[in-house]
Amino acid sequence: MSARVTTSRGATLVAVAGLLGACGDPTPTAPGAAEPVVRAYLYAGQPVNDIRLTWTVPISPTDTTVAVAPPPINDARLALVRNGVRYALTKSPGDSGYYQYNGTDLVVREGDTWTLEGAVGAQALSARTVVPVRPSGARVGSATLTVPTLMIGPGGLGGGRPDLSLAQTMVRWTRTPGALYFVTLENTEAAPVAIDFGLPERLRGRRRVVFAPTAADSLPINALGLPFLGRYRVQVWRVNEEYAALYNTLQQDSRDLNEPFTNITGGVGVFTAFAADTTSVVVVKAP
Repeated sequence: MSARVTTSRGATLVAVAGLLGACGDPTPTAPGAAEPVVRAYLYAGQPVNDIRLTWTVPISPTDTTVAVAPPPINDARLALVRNGVRYALTKSPGDSGYYQYNGTDLVVREGDTWTLEGAVGAQALSARTVVPVRPSGARVGSATLTVPTLMIGPGGLGGGRPDLSLAQTMVRWTRTPGALYFVTLENTEAAPVAIDFGLPERLRGRRRVVFAPTAADSLPINALGLPFLGRYRVQVWRVNEEYAALYNTLQQDSRDLNEPFTNITGGVGVFTAFAADTTSVVVVKAP
């Protein structure tokens, strides 16, 4: 998803939040000097490896598109702090701007208060977040989804209309008023068999599918939108208040005069956390 927001200073900020692997990639862009952009996500019970720093990309106030990828920041000094204990982060392999924690003594727990501290050159950065309580009641309407057999002929589909009813179901959970959630499906097979029903190139071969945030208590899923057969780990993630604020500002009408949310001191972006309830579903092919 993307949104263009005109700020009260007359500049234009372009924020792009692509929901993949992590849950988004907001990259504010503005005229003037480049600023560090922080996109830092913590997941309860998961390793810390989804913290990324990039530079803002200067554009003209009259530009309508952003063609240049934001340059990664690979020389930042970063640490996570909980209860006075510092956990130094290291740069992930490659030229990506990602940072991670390589030790085994850091466990992200529900209710934790975390501070992100660091610097890019002489520019100090800091932010704070609290890991939310995970949602409850995650379940699927059907434990098995069946991919129908489609007969392909010179004129396209043939052999009668396939039964698609067994290919879809609902993921449900217990909703807290005012909360936002997003759902991920991750294939857990060692050697999954691909499903090819004309998925977009960006989705082919990805084990993990991420859906946009929702305030509802359910989400439809369809096997024809998944890349592989086999078992999927279905996780319903509760979104923390910082990400909810970011998501809400990205949905503004272009006539609104609010900048995209940031909770970063010394830069822009978001440092936030998520917690999930887990269930599963199996995708099989019709005999």
